[in-house]
Amino acid sequence: MLLGSSLWGVLWWPLRYFHGAGLHGAWLIFTVYLLLALPAGLWSWRRRHELRQHGRTLVGLFLLGGWTNVAFMLALVHGEVVRILLLFYLSPVWAIFSARIFLKEAIGWRGVLAALLAVAGSALVVSNGGGFSFADLDMNDLLAISSGLAFALSNVILRADTALGDVHRATAVWWGCVLLALPFALFQRLPALPLPEYGYLLAFSWLWIAGATVAVQFGVARMPVSVSAVIMPFEVIVGALSAWWLAGEAPTLLESFGGVLILTAALLQITRSQGHPVLLGGVEMEKGER
Repeated sequence: MLLGSSLWGVLWWPLRYFHGAGLHGAWLIFTVYLLLALPAGLWSWRRRHELRQHGRTLVGLFLLGGWTNVAFMLALVHGEVVRILLLFYLSPVWAIFSARIFLKEAIGWRGVLAALLAVAGSALVVSNGGGFSFADLDMNDLLAISSGLAFALSNVILRADTALGDVHRATAVWWGCVLLALPFALFQRLPALPLPEYGYLLAFSWLWIAGATVAVQFGVARMPVSVSAVIMPFEVIVGALSAWWLAGEAPTLLESFGGVLILTAALLQITRSQGHPVLLGGVEMEKGER
């Protein structure tokens, strides 16, 4: 769990490395997920009989799961790392309202408290204590927030259809990343990555992205939700330390306090889950609320 969380926390670094080397934003996301989607798609196609009765789930994961990763990675390439991670971590709070609307689940006192903490924390992160205004939100902030919202809605879809296999879920998400990143890529100049760098890109796709996903899945399957939920915010800590060390990005005291509020809200919401979390794009998602 710590290894997987660390890899996701430092995800910004290889993204910016490839961006600086000539493979920009959306083209980078398109290429990385195409390398994962092609073999996974072949595997799913050979077992396509298992996809019957799951059409709506696949479409939902394709759109929402794909946008989760595309928006998150685009924000990480250009935005402030800790700010992006924290705004994405509003996703458990979005899940409170989406589960209430679509699954008719009670919000409960934990849900109300989590929502209040998250709103207060996000206001501090965005405004740095200077009074919240929507004008303080830039495009990267909006991408991070929309990524967390799409993630929460994907959670609802997965909880409504627990019979679909994990590899089929991942395949739908990865192909969604490929096809949703393509329109953004067409508005950017063609990549000019030196040929040797494509070897690093392949390693990044299959060892970093896939490896981080497998590492977190392995840990989640073997420990209680209450334990994995505590470890999960380690991703933000690693992201903050790596951004400070490698990119000179240091959060202010008020931003740090806002981050604590957001992570506390996320912890309150995630620990409502009794079953094991499922994963989408390497991030835990709650499954089976009481």
